[in-house]
Amino acid sequence: MSTMKPPQTSGAAAPFGHRSPGAFVAVVGPSGAGKDSLLAIAAARLDPQSGFFFPRRVVTRIALVDAEDHDSLSPAAFAAAEADGAFCLTWSAHGLSYGLPAEISSRLEVGETVVANVSRAALRNAAERFSRLHIIEITAPRHLLVARIAARGRESSEEIDLRLRRQATLDVPECAEGVHHIDNDRAIDVAAAAFLAILRRVHAIAPDESPAGSFD
Repeated sequence: MSTMKPPQTSGAAAPFGHRSPGAFVAVVGPSGAGKDSLLAIAAARLDPQSGFFFPRRVVTRIALVDAEDHDSLSPAAFAAAEADGAFCLTWSAHGLSYGLPAEISSRLEVGETVVANVSRAALRNAAERFSRLHIIEITAPRHLLVARIAARGRESSEEIDLRLRRQATLDVPECAEGVHHIDNDRAIDVAAAAFLAILRRVHAIAPDESPAGSFD
C-alpha cells in the first residue's frame, strides 16, 4: 500500500519562554465542514475594534468567487515572498502552498486574538511559532461533507472521495491551551453561535490564566 507524504510546513519558532498577550486560534477540519463560512460570519459580526484579527491567507491558486477569499501568488512568487520573511507560517497540501502573513506576530503582541484556517498537518509548526495556541475543530457527517463539496461543482465524485480519504487526523500539540469541537451538522447559525462563543471566551483569557490542556 502506498503512503502519502505529509504536507510540508515551516515557520519561525516563537522566542523560548515568551508568551504573547494574544492567542492564535487555528480553525481546522475536513473539506466541506464549513470553516470558511464560519470564519466569514465571525469576521462580519465581531467589530474590528474588539480585538480580533482574521488574516487573509496567501495561496498558490487563483481566487474563485465561490471559494475562500484569499490572496494569490504564483509558486515562484510565493517562494520568493517566503524567503523574504513575508509569512509567519506556511504549509503545502493538495499541490498548493499556503501562507499566513508575518503581520500576525505583531497583532498577537498587542493582545489581539488571531483566527485563521490552518491545515491540521501544520499544527505542530503552529505550536512552535505561536506561544498561545487554541484549536477549533469543525466537523460534519461524511454525507454532508460529500454534498457540500459536490455543490461547489469543481470535483468529480472520485476526486471528492479521494480528498476526504486523505484528510489528516487531528494531532494536538501538548502545549495547546485549548481544543474545541463544533459539529456543523445543522443550520449554519447554530454552528456560528458556538463558534463566536468560543472566540469570545478565548479572547477573554489572560496569558497567565490559560493552562495548557483545556478541552471542550
